[in-house]
Amino acid sequence: MGRCMVVENFSFTNPETGQTEIIRPFGRGKCFALLDDPTLVDDDGARLPSSGIIPVPADTSAYQFDDDFSGQTTFGIDGAILEVTDVSIPRGKKLFFRSRFLPFDSSAAGMNDFALFDTYEGNQATPDTLQHREILGQANDGFAANGHGKWEKHTWAPASDFNGVLRWVVSNGTTQNPPVISNTTRARPSALLIDIIKIVSA
Repeated sequence: MGRCMVVENFSFTNPETGQTEIIRPFGRGKCFALLDDPTLVDDDGARLPSSGIIPVPADTSAYQFDDDFSGQTTFGIDGAILEVTDVSIPRGKKLFFRSRFLPFDSSAAGMNDFALFDTYEGNQATPDTLQHREILGQANDGFAANGHGKWEKHTWAPASDFNGVLRWVVSNGTTQNPPVISNTTRARPSALLIDIIKIVSA
């Protein structure tokens, strides 16, 4: 949902250093998933309009969490969602994946872009079926900190047999309450990169 694609590499300008960086797959991999695309913006950082080539951003307004950095609640605005359904992870196994969160709104007041990983029991991804959530990154941590310069390893081992839905989400986020949805708060989208998703022994 939203602007998701599989890429061999991702080139971008680091917003804090001004340097061009190129991210490649982890290890000997040949590609990875790119959720949202910070390069699809105009000179002011506003999202390029959707077209036959550029998908409409995913609505992420249903996502919110308490921000440990500021003590405020962060609300989702728009972004991208990678969803995998009908996933079975038996007890004694765990999910493994690597990610990189690239925030592009870390200096904007009232903004807190974020990335998270959710698991849902059953066939529907609803608040009632949410089983596990991990915050993979947020803009309030800054661009260079919190391992943004490298691929990070994540694992999740369910306490019992799991059958359900996995979701990775990246979103423009705001700490304004109520959240203000505008071209400004939708600008400068962040990105989440995902690589090597697999089920391994716990």
